[in-house]
This record gives sequence, structure tokens and C-alpha cells, in this order.
Amino acid sequence: MATICFFCFTVLPMIKHRVIYAVISLLVMLTCGSLIILNDSFNFGMQVETTKTTKSLASSASKDLDVLLYQPLGTKNERVYLYKTDADAKKPTATKTTDSVAKYTTNAKKATLVITEERYVYKNSWTKTFFGILNNSGRLKKRTYNFQIPNGWYVLSTSQAKALQKLIKQHKTQMQQDIAQVIQAELATELQKNPTMSSSERESLVKKLQQKATKETLDKLVAKVKASKS
Repeated sequence: MATICFFCFTVLPMIKHRVIYAVISLLVMLTCGSLIILNDSFNFGMQVETTKTTKSLASSASKDLDVLLYQPLGTKNERVYLYKTDADAKKPTATKTTDSVAKYTTNAKKATLVITEERYVYKNSWTKTFFGILNNSGRLKKRTYNFQIPNGWYVLSTSQAKALQKLIKQHKTQMQQDIAQVIQAELATELQKNPTMSSSERESLVKKLQQKATKETLDKLVAKVKASKS
């Protein structure tokens, strides 16, 4: 509107005081243009709104092995994490890289993913009315992926995960024998300490020993994989 008024006051000679009106129109036009530039480039008239979404996390790889996968990008510190929030999903979802960061923490009781998004929104109805023509409300400022995983999980690159699966397949029989021997030896020790152990207590103990022995065996294989060039 200010541009139209400026044009009219400039080219139509019959309007009285057209120079004054033209100057006023020019100032209004420049002010509006400057505000739009400030809004578009420096988020003038906007405020940051933060939202958090928490999702359950499933293994990125096999259901039998709790793994959070990542794909290295450039340097060691640049990664795209591949995650699943549904164990039945065919393919994992990749974290976004634009205006986004991803990290993981251990010692969680349950595997979860917390996605925090900071977005620019209009401060009030006035700024919404004035800058609404730009349709830029909800523009992303920053997105943070926080993977919270238990100690039993592994964080592996896609190449490391493939190498681990290969090792498990190659040494499956030996692994089963080693785990069985460990369980048998530790169970015998516990039975000596508690010879009156009930069948339910024994069953629970065997389950715990199996989980422990399996984890220790996998830890060794994972360490081997990480020590290699893969």
C-alpha cells in the first residue's frame, strides 16, 4: 500500500502537498521493508517455542541384539544415527542433519528417544498480522536428538554391526558351548553356597547367568570389532 501511495504522490501533479505525502509514503515503505528484512533474516517479532517428544526406542538391528546404529559422516564426530521406535519397522529412520544435533547417554532404565525442537513463532497477534504474509511461523531453529539407552545396548556403526553379525554367525556354536560352560560352573558354585535352592530359584538364577554370560561374550566380540578397521 505504501508503495502504491508513493507512486501516486510522485507521478500525479494535481495532488496538493504531494511531496510531503510522497516522503511520508517513502518512509513507511522503507520502514515496512526493513521490518520484513529483519523478520526474515534476524527473526524480528518472533519468539522461540520449545517442544519435546519422547518415544520408546527399539533396536536398530536385530531384535535379539540391542543396538543403536550410526553412519559416520566426514570426521569421527559427525554421525547420522539410524533408529527405530517400532521393533517391527522394516527400516530405521535417519536423524536429520540440518540445524540438528544428535547425542546419546547411557545408564537409562529404558531405551527412549527424546526429540527437542526449538522453533520461531510469532510473538503476538500483531506480529502475526504484519509478518503473516511471509508464512514463516514454525521455522526450525534447532533440533536435538537425545538417545537414552541402558548399559546393555551397543552403539555401533553400520559397518561394525555387519562385522559383528558375521562374527556371531561364524562362532555361534563355540559361543553356545562357552556360555553353557560358564553357566554350569557358576551354577555349581551357587548350589554349593545354597544347596536347598528351590527349582524356581534355580530357574531364575540360570536365566540371570545366561544373560550375564551372553553379555560378556558379546562384549568381547564388540571390542574385537571396534578394534578393527571396520
